[in-house]
Amino acid sequence: MRIKIVADVGNGLTLPINYNHLLAGVVYRFLAESDPEYASFLHNEGYAAAEKRFKLFTFSQLMAERRRITGDRIHFGSTLVWQVSSPVERFLSHFADTLLTEGRLSLGQRSLPVQDVTVPRIPRFRPEMSFRCLSAIVMTTVREHAGKQSMHYCMPDDPELSELIRQNLIRKHEAIRGRAPHDDTLTFHFDTDYINRRNGRVTRLVDYKGIKIRGVLCPFRVSGSVALIETGYECGFGDKNSAGFGMAEV
Repeated sequence: MRIKIVADVGNGLTLPINYNHLLAGVVYRFLAESDPEYASFLHNEGYAAAEKRFKLFTFSQLMAERRRITGDRIHFGSTLVWQVSSPVERFLSHFADTLLTEGRLSLGQRSLPVQDVTVPRIPRFRPEMSFRCLSAIVMTTVREHAGKQSMHYCMPDDPELSELIRQNLIRKHEAIRGRAPHDDTLTFHFDTDYINRRNGRVTRLVDYKGIKIRGVLCPFRVSGSVALIETGYECGFGDKNSAGFGMAEV
């Protein structure tokens, strides 16, 4: 399930263009206000599956009809829309508790009044679905480069991308349900027509607390296990979801 928040920016709001860490900070602060023990567990441990740990939440970019980028700053000149998603009821309950109690979003030096909070309708999940990104999709793997093992960010033409996303979703499903899905098939493809129209310019480099993360902002299609597709919708596709990557909508 996901929560959609609409906030008033007044005469406008200017943030660093790399603002993901500010939104992650809002999430953890809201959780800590409602349940400090759970916030600490999620931040320091998370949910385990196959020697991996997952936070099992993701969030969108800040959306606004009027926005402009100048250098390393982004200015929002109209109402902000922000979405947060998770399959974990405890997470959503604590997040919503603080959100509704405070009625404000603190971003940078500003405290923005919340105008509206809604729960978007959950889509009907099918064996084949098309999505668009609400935040960039990141998929990493370790590969050898110059004789050393190093982190590699997969781009749309990476032959291992689909399988890596499938394996990632299986582990998330295990973390949520305690078991693998009965059907674990999945194929994932970015929209090549969209990529060609954009002349290949579909990647985004985000600085997250000094770490450079490269993701892909591009519509995509998935087919296979309905359970895995739903897991991607709820938790985010790819990895680094809790840093604000991998959120998509139908």
